[in-house]
Parts: sequence; C-alpha cells; structure tokens
Amino acid sequence: METVAVKIKMGHLVPVLLAAGLFVGVTALAGSSTKAEQAEQELRVVLAAKPDPAHGERLFAICTQCHGGSGQGSASGWPPQIAGQHRSVVARELVEFRVGLRLYDPMSRIAGRHVLGAPQDVADVAAYVAGLTPVQDDTETPTAGLNQASSLYVARCQDCHGADGQGSDAGYVPRVAGQRYEYLRRQIEDAATGRRPDMHGQHDALLRDLPVGVFAGLAAYMSGLHRAGE
Repeated sequence: METVAVKIKMGHLVPVLLAAGLFVGVTALAGSSTKAEQAEQELRVVLAAKPDPAHGERLFAICTQCHGGSGQGSASGWPPQIAGQHRSVVARELVEFRVGLRLYDPMSRIAGRHVLGAPQDVADVAAYVAGLTPVQDDTETPTAGLNQASSLYVARCQDCHGADGQGSDAGYVPRVAGQRYEYLRRQIEDAATGRRPDMHGQHDALLRDLPVGVFAGLAAYMSGLHRAGE
C-alpha cells in the first residue's frame, strides 16, 4: 500500500477527527486546559483581593447546612472539616468547583456565581473559614498499622504537609492534622486511583505502589496529628 503524506489545515481537521472518533478526546483535553487556566487566573484575583471576613461570615450561612455552624464537618467525612483550613487552600477549592475542575453538585452550585457572585465573595468566605477554630476529630479510628503509617507519612507526606500536618498557606498545601478521618481516607484512596484528577498528578508517584490496606492507617495517623500549640 502506498503511503501518502497529507497536510491538513486546522479548519479541515475537525471533520477528520470526528470521522476517526478522536475529536471528543481532543476537546476534553482542551476544555480541561482551559478550565485550569481559568482557575489559576481567578485564584490570583481572589488572593489579591482584600478580604472582608464579616461579609464572609454572612455568606458562610449557606455553608453551615453541610459543614456545620463552626465549619467542623461531620464524622462521616461528608463533608470535611474546613474550620481553620488555610485561606489559599479554601480559595483554590472554591475556584476549582466554580470553574468545573472539580465536580460535586452541591459544591458546584454553592461555589457558582449565583451564590458567590464575584471573586471578592470567594476571598471573603475563604478568610472567614480560615479564621474559624478547628476541632480534633474524635471519631474512633483504626489503631493497627500506625507505626507503619508514621513511617510512610515521614517518607512521603511530611515534605509538603509538614511534620505536624499543618500544611502551608503560601504553598496551597492543606492542613491535615485533625481533619476528619473518613474524609482523609477517601481522599487518599481517590488520589491513588485517579478519582481526584486535580490531585492525581501530585500524589500518583507517592501512592501508586502502596497497597490499599495501608490507606486507613495513614488517614488515622494524619487525623490524629496535633495542631501546633496544643
């Protein structure tokens, strides 16, 4: 069979890709890239704004229906504790739900522009949440495997999340100390299996070779870390 090299102009490329069944993948990748860029742009605007925590408290009223009046979340981890989480982390999460990088219908609706109408609103809520006092999760957690979990945490998590699990506001790294055990367990599993695409790239190399059985112990260890000053 003779091989023929063909140059195709971009305007003619779509029908060819459609015929080959490839266009859906191309548009999905393009859409993801566009959303990521949109999220980064909006996050810069949010973090550059001067926050008004008092206004954030008023906006937070709708969040209390799930996260609780003091942002403590629930023992089930649906939803997580957000009280005291770093402002940059809360802002990033809201923005990613806002633009569709993360998909969870209740959060997508709350973070959307019909509730948080402008980036300033996101800045205000994030500042208010960051100022709330977190509580230690008192859920009964597994005790087996904590020594192994401690070693894993030091080797694979500590560089970013810190020895005491405090994370970093400047680095957009979540505080994990005191977070709800069930929430942490699910997030670790989701990151390891690709169900959290926004986390998968960062955590894949750290988690992919670990057996699923160690995730519960790792989550329990992180949840049990003491907050600084306690």
